[in-house]
Amino acid sequence: MSVEGTVDAIKDGVQAVTDKVQEATIQDGGASSAEKPALLLDEVTGEHVSKTELKKRQKNREKEAKKAEKEATRQAPPAPKNKKANAEEEEAKLNPNVSAIGYSTDGRRDHD
Repeated sequence: MSVEGTVDAIKDGVQAVTDKVQEATIQDGGASSAEKPALLLDEVTGEHVSKTELKKRQKNREKEAKKAEKEATRQAPPAPKNKKANAEEEEAKLNPNVSAIGYSTDGRRDHD
């Protein structure tokens, strides 16, 4: 057999194998289940996503719902007190004869 005959025989064999692979692929639906991930419906967005992505989205939604609930039940911070009014009250309570460290102005220890 000549070289050209051998090359033609190899081409025919390769073509036959290629045709059989294509037939098998068409019969299997185009892709094997290992290559094509099972997609689940995300009911909120209507998208088909992988199981892992769906779980991530559900977890984030739960986290956001808890955060929103916590924010809704949080009490408003108390109104700031009027510092000027408090300072005036404190000043009125001061005894002019006693310094801040507890000694009277004449140097004696103040006894309560």
